[in-house]
Amino acid sequence: MMKAYRMELEPAARVHGILWVCLAAVAILSGRPDAARGDSQPEVSPEEQLKIEQAIPARAPASPKKARKLLVFTLNVAYPGHRSIPHASLAFTLMGKKTGAFETVVSRDPQIFRPESLKTFDAVFLNNTVGNLFTDAVLRRSLMEFVTGGGGLLGIHGTAVAFTRWDQGGQEDWREFALMLGARGANHRISTEHVFIKLDDPGHPVNRAFGGQGFDFRDEFFRFHEVYSRDRVRVLLSIDTAKTDMRQGQFSDKIDRPDNDYALAWVRSHGKGRVFYSTIGHNPYVFWDKRMLEFYLAAIQFALGDLEAPTAPSHAAPHGDAPGGQPKQS
Repeated sequence: MMKAYRMELEPAARVHGILWVCLAAVAILSGRPDAARGDSQPEVSPEEQLKIEQAIPARAPASPKKARKLLVFTLNVAYPGHRSIPHASLAFTLMGKKTGAFETVVSRDPQIFRPESLKTFDAVFLNNTVGNLFTDAVLRRSLMEFVTGGGGLLGIHGTAVAFTRWDQGGQEDWREFALMLGARGANHRISTEHVFIKLDDPGHPVNRAFGGQGFDFRDEFFRFHEVYSRDRVRVLLSIDTAKTDMRQGQFSDKIDRPDNDYALAWVRSHGKGRVFYSTIGHNPYVFWDKRMLEFYLAAIQFALGDLEAPTAPSHAAPHGDAPGGQPKQS
């Protein structure tokens, strides 16, 4: 299974790897070794910050059960990092401050995953984190035990290839993480693909921002293969293939699925913990879109443990069952 996965991802990853090498060389020549490590992130312009501030929701969908703390982790390894990373970090930080629902700590230091540090947080947001973030067995066990013990995990876009050896064709390095997150892969069409999105679970509390209505959006939408399955995740959003032109522009590697199932966002339970993932987050403008920020605020509160929401896999329960009910183990 993993050999086939590497074959699917390798051509796309190799192209990104070549680009990374070129960017790293430029970084070294310009005296910026941080960029050469694949961890250089641009700043948010004043104009972009204003757009983000104006789009922040006025209130959170749920009242915090206690003071909450969210870790926003932004490290990339062997990849220069998506331009949207600082925009997401800023938007999540401002949402917490404005609504009073949580506080954030933004870090790129893997040592923050040590047990004594991680236990001070309620959830972890891996913000577009491409590459093998850390290989230390203690840190990996700490993250896994944090989630299975009742913590929350959020991932957006590039998180689908976190803990892969990106400079070696995207080879898997931590399959347990892939299973916990719910998918692997980064194959896509153009970065501004126009997609019609359907709500697979219209009444789900995390989907409340969309008012029960599908919508169209432009971004870079990943197509997932192994290990994704509706038997393991509760799908919230997916591509409406009946309305979307599925042949837009160029594409990277294998993107078509025989079952025509292109999930974009989901939730699941992992042990006692709560997991959320969404592929929507490649472009900075995602994080000054009011609907998307409302959606992500609900996802944060779900991961923190304040917004009750069902997590039974899509193929394991009646469609749209018990909106707002207690999370089920999967």
